Amino acid sequence: MRDTGRASGLVLVLASLLASQSPSISFTGYLERVGDGSVSVKLADRRVIDAMLPEKPALQAAALAAQYRMGDEVRMECRQIEPVWEADTSRRQSLEVTGIKLLRRPSPAEVAGFLEARAREGKNLLQRPASTARKLERSSAAETPGGTEWEHARKVNLAYAEDMPNFVADEIAKRYRSTDRSPDWKVFDRVESEIAFRGQRAQRQNIRRNGKPWGQSFEALPGFKWYEGFETEIGPLFDPQCPTAMQYRGRSTANGLKLLEYRFDSPVDGCFPFLYFAYQRYNPARSGKVLIDDPGGNVIQVDDEEEQFPADFEFARREEHMFWDYVKIGKDSHLLPVRATFLVVYSDGTSYRVEVEYKNHRHFESSSKISFH
Repeated sequence: MRDTGRASGLVLVLASLLASQSPSISFTGYLERVGDGSVSVKLADRRVIDAMLPEKPALQAAALAAQYRMGDEVRMECRQIEPVWEADTSRRQSLEVTGIKLLRRPSPAEVAGFLEARAREGKNLLQRPASTARKLERSSAAETPGGTEWEHARKVNLAYAEDMPNFVADEIAKRYRSTDRSPDWKVFDRVESEIAFRGQRAQRQNIRRNGKPWGQSFEALPGFKWYEGFETEIGPLFDPQCPTAMQYRGRSTANGLKLLEYRFDSPVDGCFPFLYFAYQRYNPARSGKVLIDDPGGNVIQVDDEEEQFPADFEFARREEHMFWDYVKIGKDSHLLPVRATFLVVYSDGTSYRVEVEYKNHRHFESSSKISFH
């Protein structure tokens, strides 16, 4: 008869031993963040590496915050671990710090050059230097074509983002895949779920893949995962503190709506969301267009594209197209997301296309047991 307790103990010991012997990975960059449970280091190519902090006293958050400043150039040694959910950053971390060494303290100008436009990614025990804030010079609305309408749209959409209605919808996503060897699009899978939007956050439950229940998290799905960045597109476009340049392109009509079209360009590390790949993240430069209904000023469509990625980030190109429309929930009509498409091309030639629909929009119900991390 097998001693299952002893066998389980041996498995745990072996797993711990293998984890402790995992190859060390070294990164050199600017210390960007020290959180309660993890740190972030920005590399020269502006990728950000995130890693969990161990239980060692010298590598605890308080000890690091007392020893280092934001922008310090450091060498961070890490080891790979089984992904761990970190509530503070709302995502899984797959690296753990084994050591940090100070290399030098850059000048204030250097620190200003590496900071992103808007501080994000959870709690930061390092103080952001006030002198490094980006100074934006914008012309007045009256000086630019379409400027008056844009300022109106700014007020309308920032108010919308601030008070975006919480709702639940049925999400139906069809994913297609192609490769260099097989360039024609082939169906990859169909993913259905109940998705709840609460402000900037969303959570899925009752996920089904190809008609069968998916017992794991959304993040565990194979292949490219899309994100529901509807509200997160509004702020970067309209927030006056964001370095997004706008250019009026004229008027058009679609589906009975009078529309205003604007082109936008946002630099690297602007206000748009990060893109994630394993333990690294990157905020690329973006360009695209936004369509606004006239005279309401509401965003109806956003198209954006990213083509310049660091060589080690795996992505070669990415684009997304998001659409809003008026839908009824009860007796009220709300402007809400109704569909989106995503395209990503990896550096190895693999591509994914995702077509997403949101249907049956409804208010939160007492029967919905959706938890937000």
